[in-house]
Amino acid sequence: MVRGRYGYVVKIRLCSKTWKLTDFWHSKSFTDKQRIIFFRQLAVILNSGIPLLQGIELLQRRLDKDLAQVCGRLQERLRAGSTLHNSMMQDREFFPALAITLAAAGESSGELQRVMEAAADYYARQYELKCFLYKAAAYPVFLLAATGVVSLFFLLYVLPQMAAVYVSMRAEPDAFLQSVLWLNSFLSAYSLIVTGSLLGIAVTFKSRWHIIKKSMLRLPGVKNIFELVVEIRFCKLLALLLNSGLNITVAVEEAGRVFTDDWRLMQLYLFKQSLIRGIDIGTAAQRYTGIFSPLTAEFVAVGTATGCLPQMLTEAAVILEQDLQGRLERFRELFAPMLLLVAALFTALVVCSVMGPLFDLFTALPEYD
Repeated sequence: MVRGRYGYVVKIRLCSKTWKLTDFWHSKSFTDKQRIIFFRQLAVILNSGIPLLQGIELLQRRLDKDLAQVCGRLQERLRAGSTLHNSMMQDREFFPALAITLAAAGESSGELQRVMEAAADYYARQYELKCFLYKAAAYPVFLLAATGVVSLFFLLYVLPQMAAVYVSMRAEPDAFLQSVLWLNSFLSAYSLIVTGSLLGIAVTFKSRWHIIKKSMLRLPGVKNIFELVVEIRFCKLLALLLNSGLNITVAVEEAGRVFTDDWRLMQLYLFKQSLIRGIDIGTAAQRYTGIFSPLTAEFVAVGTATGCLPQMLTEAAVILEQDLQGRLERFRELFAPMLLLVAALFTALVVCSVMGPLFDLFTALPEYD
């Protein structure tokens, strides 16, 4: 326990990392929806001819409490003579690196309002993509949760009732049911230990989440979908940055932040070096398949030849999104019935194990005329 500025803060050290207990229930996080509102309204205000500082003051009065605090901090820095992107750099919780890069490009080109509107459009598309992914995963997650709830209901409520019936009727449960009854007795006798163990697992899970996520992303079906999502984000980001007036090499480097694995980062580095050496971007895109799929490489080649590279990248992202939606629909159509079948088989196994000894006992009773 250590003393902080506002009192005592309890810390937990686990796996070489310090955790504050408040991190589990109080973690400030802004959403893409809030960023959409901020950038969209700032773009409208700037398009109307209102100066930047007055526009920030107007936003502070119109937006919610959290965004008003962000606007207040921006005002203080702008009044002190700072530029917008330097002011945004001191609020990393709300302004990600992409937004800061776009603001710098907009200030240097004198088209800040257009860049802010483009940033709002980008976050709006990202929000739509996230909502689609969440909806695609909602039904399988619901089935898994329902299966778990039914299993716990049988384990914690139904089986204790049946155990008393078995004892009174001297019925002999089978091996599966004996194991389940033992598990029920164990959970009842050591509930505090089990609860503490689950909390420890939750803390470990949170501390190792990045490792667990990487392992999950290596699964065959999940890996293909994740790679498609990353390519969509890269194409959208690259189109946005090029439209904002950034140099192609700088835009590629900034958009490449979406890549996390070492192989694609190496491909990105080689791709950027090819551009620096003067190789045509369409030719370079066809060489590095870790960054561009064949479809995207064709669109890049056409965009380079016609001078419409940002538009072609956007079109490629739209087609890839349609492909992603089709894959997710097929995955859900296959995965959901499998989950239903597993849940039904598990429920049938539990019911047969519970009722089987009783049926055996009833059939063994003598018949009376």
